[in-house]
Amino acid sequence: MIKENSYRPKYPLNQFVDFIWIGKASNLDLVGSHHAALFTELIFNYGDDFRVYGQHIDNFINKNDHQILSGLKTAPFQTKISGIYGSVGLILKPFCYGLLIDNFGTRTMDRMSEILYEHLFVRDCPDFEGVEKHVLKLFSKFGVDVDLAKFENYVSSNLLERGALQKFNQSISISRKSFIQKFKKYYLLTPGDYIKLRKVNTAIQLLQNKKSVKLIDVGLDAGFYDQSHFIKIFKKFCGCTPKEFEKMDKVNSVQF
Repeated sequence: MIKENSYRPKYPLNQFVDFIWIGKASNLDLVGSHHAALFTELIFNYGDDFRVYGQHIDNFINKNDHQILSGLKTAPFQTKISGIYGSVGLILKPFCYGLLIDNFGTRTMDRMSEILYEHLFVRDCPDFEGVEKHVLKLFSKFGVDVDLAKFENYVSSNLLERGALQKFNQSISISRKSFIQKFKKYYLLTPGDYIKLRKVNTAIQLLQNKKSVKLIDVGLDAGFYDQSHFIKIFKKFCGCTPKEFEKMDKVNSVQF
């Protein structure tokens, strides 16, 4: 039996962390397949074997834990858990990979692991609010980059049709080349691929929520130019066509 718990941080930590989760099981043998992720995740594994296979995965193993930093992905990825399952994870804003990678495997991250373990993992009643201020100390020294924050606001409020990136580039003070270099450092993707990833995730939500009946409507509602463009990008990022994904999702829903 898996015991799970989660918590959504308040401001200002929620500028960086969407939620914190805990997972425990005395014995678990699980292999999971996942579609292109739109978030960065930091996992501290205190149990036996916990592996993430795919793009942009960094691992640091010491005698006390196994730390996993998982960035954005434009392809399917897998997780494998075996033996004693015991982990704490932080679902982070997409840009947080660039913030954390220089601290990955350092004493700063080890201390974070110790705090999460003491406040969340070993207690019968996890102290999420108590741990929140400690996690904030790690992120508060970084701050939120003005250009990246402006980009996130832009892509959240626009359908992102052709020419959208060019319009955005004209609204910031640094050059297009400099912005792309900065963006790739934090997101691991180009701005163009990140926008495609957002559109694919929007399409997945529409397929799962059945808000659009025809696939062409799903693609257009998600911001793709036409059906062929939608199918091509969706298959590249998810490893299957939208129709194949829809069939798999129906089977999984019935099984659940």
